[in-house]
Amino acid sequence: MNYLIVGGNAVLGQQSILAIRKEDPEAYIISTTSSEGIVQGADETIGNVNLTDSKSIDTVIQKITRPLRAIVYVPARGPVGKPVQYANREEYQESVNFSVIPMLRLTGALSPEIALWFSGFMWLEPLMMLYGPMIYTKITMEQITLKHPDRFKCVRYGMFVSNSARGISILSQKAISSGKYPEQEDYKKGWKASGKKFKDYFASVNAAEEEAVLAPLARSSVAYRSLETEDLQIGVKKALFSETDPILNVVGDWYWEDDELPEWPPEIEAKMDLIDSDLDRYL
Repeated sequence: MNYLIVGGNAVLGQQSILAIRKEDPEAYIISTTSSEGIVQGADETIGNVNLTDSKSIDTVIQKITRPLRAIVYVPARGPVGKPVQYANREEYQESVNFSVIPMLRLTGALSPEIALWFSGFMWLEPLMMLYGPMIYTKITMEQITLKHPDRFKCVRYGMFVSNSARGISILSQKAISSGKYPEQEDYKKGWKASGKKFKDYFASVNAAEEEAVLAPLARSSVAYRSLETEDLQIGVKKALFSETDPILNVVGDWYWEDDELPEWPPEIEAKMDLIDSDLDRYL
């Protein structure tokens, strides 16, 4: 079987490669990277792929001559550090251009059996406080997945350590320190009172929120623990090699599936009109 990993050098990309190797030892894995180097664990690397450049996507499509079992799309990008209430259409569109449209174009052109991408628990308070327009980018992915469950799957992961998470932490610390958004004031006070480095406070608050809010959904007798890097393989294995609902959820030892979206908090619902509902045109 043949697989395309978009963004194979990322933590999630590397764990996806490991998961596929374990389940399909004969897999032929092609991976993209934005750099000139090779992707560890891949059989073939397509380098210098700029996801904001349509010509780069055309190049990837032209170079894939094998029928694909799956596309695994890792990249996601957008402004962070601002509450969801301040998301705007321009930022959302920039995020979608990088995080969503390339996946749709690749899926439409290459017709994999499964197109897999990744989301998070965007209704948790710490994420609504800091992820801004990225909230709507992830919801867009989930909406498309449910609209085309025969083609897409989406894994929601709890927070895990990665370069991306570290970058989000740094940008969020700067935003909160600036005092620009009054909605973040209580968060800032809690951070200062904790005496922790911001990245540690960020992780601890998010972990507490995951445990409190997601436990009723997980319905697990196993105690909560934060997601670890190796846990990322669980979602990929389940999505690619098992019969599942379109949306899969993984938080530590907790795993459950969904075939519908949650009821969004008012802060998110207020700007749902930002979402482009006509992205099917790229398929």
